[in-house]
Amino acid sequence: MKAIILAAGKGMRLNNDERSAIPKSMENINGISIMHYQLNNCLKNGIKKFVIVVGYKKELLIEHVLEVLKEEQVYFVENPIYDKTNTLHSLYLTLRFMCEDFIYFNADVLFHPFILRKLVNGEDSSLLMIEKKPVGDEEVKVIIENDIIKEIHKQVDIKKAVGEFIGIAKFVKQDLPSFKDCLEFGVYNNQSNNYFEYAVNMMAQDRQLKAIYTDGLPCIEIDYPEDLKKAKEELFKDIVDFL
Repeated sequence: MKAIILAAGKGMRLNNDERSAIPKSMENINGISIMHYQLNNCLKNGIKKFVIVVGYKKELLIEHVLEVLKEEQVYFVENPIYDKTNTLHSLYLTLRFMCEDFIYFNADVLFHPFILRKLVNGEDSSLLMIEKKPVGDEEVKVIIENDIIKEIHKQVDIKKAVGEFIGIAKFVKQDLPSFKDCLEFGVYNNQSNNYFEYAVNMMAQDRQLKAIYTDGLPCIEIDYPEDLKKAKEELFKDIVDFL
Protein backbone atom coordinates (compact mmCIF):
# COMPACT_ATOMS: atom_id res chain seq x y z
CA MET A 1 0.00 0.00 0.00
CA LYS A 2 1.19 3.51 -0.79
CA ALA A 3 0.06 7.02 0.12
CA ILE A 4 -0.79 9.67 -2.47
CA ILE A 5 -0.67 13.16 -0.98
CA LEU A 6 -1.85 16.28 -2.79
CA ALA A 7 0.31 19.23 -1.72
CA ALA A 8 0.55 21.43 -4.81
CA GLY A 9 -1.62 24.38 -3.85
CA LYS A 10 -0.64 27.68 -2.31
CA GLY A 11 -3.40 27.75 0.30
CA MET A 12 -4.82 31.13 -0.63
CA ARG A 13 -7.53 31.04 2.04
CA LEU A 14 -4.96 30.56 4.78
CA ASN A 15 -1.99 32.52 3.54
CA ASN A 16 -1.04 35.92 4.81
CA ASP A 17 2.20 37.82 4.26
CA GLU A 18 3.94 35.93 7.06
CA ARG A 19 3.02 32.48 5.74
CA SER A 20 3.25 33.10 2.00
CA ALA A 21 6.88 31.93 1.94
CA ILE A 22 5.96 28.28 2.68
CA PRO A 23 3.46 25.73 1.34
CA LYS A 24 0.45 25.22 3.58
CA SER A 25 1.45 21.62 4.38
CA MET A 26 4.59 22.99 6.06
CA GLU A 27 2.55 24.97 8.60
CA ASN A 28 3.86 24.26 12.08
CA ILE A 29 1.37 22.83 14.57
CA ASN A 30 3.01 23.11 17.98
CA GLY A 31 6.37 21.79 16.87
CA ILE A 32 5.58 19.59 13.88
CA SER A 33 4.45 20.43 10.36
CA ILE A 34 1.25 19.00 8.92
CA MET A 35 3.28 17.17 6.27
CA HIS A 36 5.70 15.62 8.74
CA TYR A 37 2.76 14.59 10.92
CA GLN A 38 1.09 12.80 8.00
CA LEU A 39 4.30 11.10 6.87
CA ASN A 40 5.21 9.88 10.36
CA ASN A 41 1.74 8.45 10.89
CA CYS A 42 1.93 6.62 7.57
CA LEU A 43 5.29 5.11 8.49
CA LYS A 44 3.93 3.95 11.85
CA ASN A 45 1.10 2.19 9.98
CA GLY A 46 3.42 0.33 7.63
CA ILE A 47 3.06 2.64 4.63
CA LYS A 48 6.54 2.96 3.14
CA LYS A 49 5.87 4.26 -0.40
CA PHE A 50 4.69 7.76 -1.24
CA VAL A 51 3.62 9.85 -4.21
CA ILE A 52 3.43 13.55 -3.42
CA VAL A 53 2.08 16.14 -5.85
CA VAL A 54 3.98 19.41 -5.52
CA GLY A 55 3.62 22.82 -7.11
CA TYR A 56 3.90 25.98 -5.04
CA LYS A 57 7.42 26.35 -3.58
CA LYS A 58 8.14 22.80 -4.74
CA GLU A 59 11.87 22.85 -3.95
CA LEU A 60 11.19 23.91 -0.37
CA LEU A 61 8.54 21.24 0.12
CA ILE A 62 10.66 18.48 -1.43
CA GLU A 63 13.52 19.34 0.92
CA HIS A 64 11.07 19.30 3.84
CA VAL A 65 9.68 15.87 2.90
CA LEU A 66 13.17 14.40 2.59
CA GLU A 67 13.83 15.29 6.21
CA VAL A 68 11.54 12.34 7.01
CA LEU A 69 11.64 10.05 3.97
CA LYS A 70 14.49 8.52 2.00
CA GLU A 71 14.63 9.44 -1.67
CA GLU A 72 13.81 5.88 -2.72
CA GLN A 73 10.58 5.98 -0.72
CA VAL A 74 8.97 8.90 -2.51
CA TYR A 75 8.17 10.03 -6.03
CA PHE A 76 7.40 13.71 -6.51
CA VAL A 77 4.93 14.65 -9.24
CA GLU A 78 4.85 18.29 -10.28
CA ASN A 79 1.64 20.10 -11.13
CA PRO A 80 3.11 23.02 -13.10
CA ILE A 81 -0.29 24.71 -13.36
CA TYR A 82 -1.17 24.37 -9.67
CA ASP A 83 -2.39 27.98 -9.60
CA LYS A 84 -4.92 27.33 -12.38
CA THR A 85 -6.14 23.86 -11.35
CA ASN A 86 -7.46 22.01 -8.32
CA THR A 87 -7.25 18.60 -6.68
CA LEU A 88 -8.90 16.77 -9.58
CA HIS A 89 -6.07 17.73 -11.91
CA SER A 90 -3.37 17.04 -9.31
CA LEU A 91 -4.71 13.54 -8.67
CA TYR A 92 -5.06 12.94 -12.41
CA LEU A 93 -1.30 13.51 -12.71
CA THR A 94 -0.72 10.46 -10.49
CA LEU A 95 -2.68 7.98 -12.64
CA ARG A 96 0.40 5.93 -13.54
CA PHE A 97 1.00 5.23 -9.85
CA MET A 98 -2.50 3.85 -9.23
CA CYS A 99 -1.61 0.17 -9.51
CA GLU A 100 -2.26 -0.95 -5.92
CA ASP A 101 -4.33 0.02 -2.90
CA PHE A 102 -3.50 3.53 -1.72
CA ILE A 103 -4.35 5.98 1.02
CA TYR A 104 -5.35 9.42 -0.23
CA PHE A 105 -4.57 12.58 1.73
CA ASN A 106 -5.26 16.23 1.29
CA ALA A 107 -2.00 17.69 2.60
CA ASP A 108 -3.73 20.09 4.98
CA VAL A 109 -5.49 17.55 7.24
CA LEU A 110 -4.54 17.10 10.89
CA PHE A 111 -6.09 13.96 12.36
CA HIS A 112 -5.99 11.58 15.30
CA PRO A 113 -3.66 8.63 14.50
CA PHE A 114 -6.46 6.12 15.06
CA ILE A 115 -8.27 7.59 12.03
CA LEU A 116 -5.53 6.41 9.70
CA ARG A 117 -5.33 3.08 11.51
CA LYS A 118 -9.06 2.55 10.91
CA LEU A 119 -8.55 3.08 7.17
CA VAL A 120 -5.44 0.92 6.86
CA ASN A 121 -6.99 -1.95 8.82
CA GLY A 122 -10.46 -1.53 7.34
CA GLU A 123 -12.20 -3.99 5.08
CA ASP A 124 -11.05 -4.64 1.53
CA SER A 125 -13.21 -1.90 0.03
CA SER A 126 -12.70 1.70 -0.98
CA LEU A 127 -13.38 3.73 2.16
CA LEU A 128 -14.00 7.44 2.66
CA MET A 129 -13.51 8.87 6.13
CA ILE A 130 -16.59 10.80 7.21
CA GLU A 131 -17.15 13.05 10.19
CA LYS A 132 -20.81 12.97 11.15
CA LYS A 133 -21.83 16.51 12.07
CA PRO A 134 -24.02 19.44 11.00
CA VAL A 135 -22.54 20.96 7.85
CA GLY A 136 -22.61 24.24 5.97
CA ASP A 137 -22.05 25.40 2.41
CA GLU A 138 -18.25 25.16 2.46
CA GLU A 139 -17.81 21.50 3.47
CA VAL A 140 -17.59 18.57 1.06
CA LYS A 141 -20.82 16.87 2.09
CA VAL A 142 -22.08 13.31 1.69
CA ILE A 143 -25.35 11.48 1.31
CA ILE A 144 -25.07 7.95 2.69
CA GLU A 145 -27.42 4.97 2.57
CA ASN A 146 -26.55 1.87 4.59
CA ASP A 147 -22.95 3.10 4.84
CA ILE A 148 -22.66 3.44 1.04
CA ILE A 149 -21.73 6.83 -0.44
CA LYS A 150 -24.49 7.98 -2.78
CA GLU A 151 -23.38 11.58 -3.36
CA ILE A 152 -20.28 13.56 -2.44
CA HIS A 153 -19.71 17.22 -3.33
CA LYS A 154 -20.11 20.69 -1.88
CA GLN A 155 -23.53 21.19 -3.45
CA VAL A 156 -25.18 18.28 -1.60
CA ASP A 157 -28.45 19.37 0.03
CA ILE A 158 -27.53 20.29 3.60
CA LYS A 159 -30.76 18.76 4.88
CA LYS A 160 -29.82 15.39 3.37
CA ALA A 161 -26.12 15.44 4.25
CA VAL A 162 -24.86 13.04 6.90
CA GLY A 163 -21.62 14.91 7.46
CA GLU A 164 -18.31 15.93 5.91
CA PHE A 165 -15.64 14.02 3.99
CA ILE A 166 -12.47 14.98 5.85
CA GLY A 167 -9.99 14.54 2.99
CA ILE A 168 -8.60 11.09 3.83
CA ALA A 169 -9.63 7.90 2.03
CA LYS A 170 -8.53 4.44 0.91
CA PHE A 171 -8.98 3.31 -2.68
CA VAL A 172 -8.54 -0.39 -3.43
CA LYS A 173 -7.11 -1.97 -6.54
CA GLN A 174 -10.35 -3.39 -7.93
CA ASP A 175 -11.92 0.09 -8.01
CA LEU A 176 -8.99 1.87 -9.65
CA PRO A 177 -9.94 1.32 -13.34
CA SER A 178 -13.25 3.07 -12.69
CA PHE A 179 -11.56 5.81 -10.67
CA LYS A 180 -9.00 6.45 -13.40
CA ASP A 181 -11.76 6.68 -16.01
CA CYS A 182 -13.61 9.24 -13.90
CA LEU A 183 -10.49 11.37 -13.35
CA GLU A 184 -9.70 11.31 -17.07
CA PHE A 185 -13.30 12.21 -17.91
CA GLY A 186 -13.09 15.20 -15.60
CA VAL A 187 -9.85 16.53 -17.08
CA TYR A 188 -10.97 15.95 -20.66
CA ASN A 189 -14.24 17.77 -19.94
CA ASN A 190 -12.71 20.96 -18.58
CA GLN A 191 -13.03 20.10 -14.88
CA SER A 192 -9.34 20.51 -14.01
CA ASN A 193 -10.21 23.39 -11.70
CA ASN A 194 -12.70 21.22 -9.83
CA TYR A 195 -12.20 19.18 -6.66
CA PHE A 196 -11.27 15.52 -6.98
CA GLU A 197 -14.62 14.66 -5.38
CA TYR A 198 -16.10 15.38 -8.83
CA ALA A 199 -14.55 12.09 -9.96
CA VAL A 200 -15.43 10.29 -6.71
CA ASN A 201 -19.08 11.31 -7.06
CA MET A 202 -19.11 9.94 -10.60
CA MET A 203 -17.39 6.76 -9.46
CA ALA A 204 -20.01 6.27 -6.74
CA GLN A 205 -22.61 5.66 -9.45
CA ASP A 206 -20.59 2.67 -10.72
CA ARG A 207 -18.81 1.24 -7.67
CA GLN A 208 -19.68 0.73 -4.00
CA LEU A 209 -17.78 3.31 -1.99
CA LYS A 210 -18.20 2.75 1.72
CA ALA A 211 -18.27 5.30 4.49
CA ILE A 212 -16.10 4.83 7.57
CA TYR A 213 -16.56 7.21 10.46
CA THR A 214 -14.30 9.24 12.72
CA ASP A 215 -16.48 8.28 15.71
CA GLY A 216 -15.58 11.46 17.52
CA LEU A 217 -11.83 11.24 16.96
CA PRO A 218 -10.47 14.76 16.35
CA CYS A 219 -9.61 15.91 12.84
CA ILE A 220 -9.56 19.17 10.92
CA GLU A 221 -8.87 20.33 7.38
CA ILE A 222 -6.91 23.55 7.71
CA ASP A 223 -8.29 26.01 5.17
CA TYR A 224 -8.64 29.26 7.13
CA PRO A 225 -6.71 31.05 9.91
CA GLU A 226 -9.39 30.03 12.40
CA ASP A 227 -8.80 26.36 11.46
CA LEU A 228 -5.09 26.74 12.15
CA LYS A 229 -5.84 28.39 15.50
CA LYS A 230 -8.23 25.56 16.45
CA ALA A 231 -5.68 22.92 15.43
CA LYS A 232 -3.03 24.49 17.65
CA GLU A 233 -5.17 25.35 20.66
CA GLU A 234 -7.72 22.51 20.76
CA LEU A 235 -7.06 19.48 18.58
CA PHE A 236 -3.34 19.07 19.09
CA LYS A 237 -3.65 18.35 22.81
CA ASP A 238 -5.91 15.39 21.97
CA ILE A 239 -3.36 13.76 19.66
CA VAL A 240 0.00 14.81 21.12
CA ASP A 241 0.35 11.64 23.22
CA PHE A 242 0.36 9.58 20.03
CA LEU A 243 3.19 11.40 18.24
